[in-house]
Amino acid sequence: MQSSNKPDRFLIYVVAYEAEQHLFDLFERIPFMLFNRDDVHFLVNDDASADNGALILKKWLVAHDIYNVTILKNRINQGYGGNQKIGFRAAIDDEYSCVILLHGDGQYAPELLPEFIETWRETRPDVILGSRMHSTRSARAGGMPWYKLVGNRILTRFQNWLTGWSLSEYHTGYRAYSTKFLQSVPFEINTNDFHFDTEILLQAAHVEASVQEINIPTFYGNEICRVQGFKYAWNVVTATIQYKMHQWGMLCSLKLRNLSTDRYRDKTQAEYSSHALALKLLKARHAQNVLDIGCGPGHVASQCEQQGMQVTGVDCSRPQSEVMSRFIFADLERDEIPVSLTDYDTMLMLDVIEHLAHPEEFLLALRNEHRADAGSNQMGNIENVASAHCNEVISDGYNEDEQNSLGTPQVLSDPPALPLLLLSTPNVAFAAVRLNLLFGRFNYAERGILDITHKRLFTRRTLLRMLEDCGYNVERVHAIGAPFSAVMPGRLGKWLGWMAGLLAKAWPALFAFQFMVECRPRPGVRESLKNALRVHEHPTHVSTPEFDVSHQSGRQDFFE
Repeated sequence: MQSSNKPDRFLIYVVAYEAEQHLFDLFERIPFMLFNRDDVHFLVNDDASADNGALILKKWLVAHDIYNVTILKNRINQGYGGNQKIGFRAAIDDEYSCVILLHGDGQYAPELLPEFIETWRETRPDVILGSRMHSTRSARAGGMPWYKLVGNRILTRFQNWLTGWSLSEYHTGYRAYSTKFLQSVPFEINTNDFHFDTEILLQAAHVEASVQEINIPTFYGNEICRVQGFKYAWNVVTATIQYKMHQWGMLCSLKLRNLSTDRYRDKTQAEYSSHALALKLLKARHAQNVLDIGCGPGHVASQCEQQGMQVTGVDCSRPQSEVMSRFIFADLERDEIPVSLTDYDTMLMLDVIEHLAHPEEFLLALRNEHRADAGSNQMGNIENVASAHCNEVISDGYNEDEQNSLGTPQVLSDPPALPLLLLSTPNVAFAAVRLNLLFGRFNYAERGILDITHKRLFTRRTLLRMLEDCGYNVERVHAIGAPFSAVMPGRLGKWLGWMAGLLAKAWPALFAFQFMVECRPRPGVRESLKNALRVHEHPTHVSTPEFDVSHQSGRQDFFE
């Protein structure tokens, strides 16, 4: 919604091409109440026409002493979409509240301009569409040919099906946009062709913009239609399918990238998804204290809390409010996580490591740096480590005299157990990716395996090798099928998800969309050093942070 601090200002943008016969009549029909007003301005842009329409209109404006009209003429033809971009950019830069698109050929009734203005003032939608298809009888009475009426209906129904909207018409050229909406979408990279109108509506659908329709009359006169019907229909269908594929994460369109309000969707309720599986595993293992690394908005954490677990989330963006017990703001690429792993029985890294430039370094640091005393003294110093164990000895294998000579044996307690790690990441060797590569295609997407923000990609083999090299004992690997139910709600999505799960289990390397690994970090080098038995140390030896653990004479005397 627009800010109420400034008065509303409206730009009526007239696109014209070879409209010499129509511009004069168009302005004759515009309600005179809109002329010479401070809150309304007309911008006419002639798209490099060869006629004298702009000059004729200028004479008419001078004759009527009208000052709130500007006429431009492009030096190079920009196309229908390209011409719109110029007007929309002018509306944004000059801080208008709303821009109304009007065709210079008179096909759309300028008498309705006040209704567009009042509709925007009353409800302030992002988009207003003047629909001719509210009545088949009205459309036919206005001269719309049967083939155009039928084509309009078919395309509109198809687009409603894929966008989830219920508009009566997508293909009207009489429309208005709030400049706030225009600022939120990259309309300047849309096509310059006639399906620009479709692409900007698909952007509106992607950002969940508010749309309002008003009924307008249909009029087909002696204007020249420059739209090639079959080419236009093909472009509309292609653009709409690409929009849906982008939403499904099957490709990445720059026209839609980073516009979605739900980039990190809640997949906890999507059966057969990695998040749903993680919740099942947590419940089966009776997890109580969970460290959710890369928690995102907190969808998984919220479900864990509802099941009685306590969750500490870590991320560089704040989650939704009150979805977890504790949140730590940290950049996983740069910051150390100030926690003690032994405070948790389970760690989560769901769809995280693929976003890290150096996941191996992170996994090593997680295992080596965050010890049982991380919350209090971190490492302390090596003198404290030595003194804590200088009297501990192994009693097994020595007779009583040897034990007495060495002092009273102490039974070592096991070091605190490190938590289970549930880690999920996409499978770059998924069948669809392989097939695309076979045909020379490598399409990034806004989400999914080839999410454009992913920095590292793994197969099953490379994932397990990385975990082993970084010191993690793998206990179990789960193959997860494509999460159709997350993007296709309903019975079809559930059935496809079930089938995908069966294929993933039958041939994980090829059909697994993701892998979920249950693994446990082995104690790091520093932790092992800290918990090592100090069997012997020379009495005069003074421990320092750089102490020598290879006091060979003492070791030889002891074993001799």
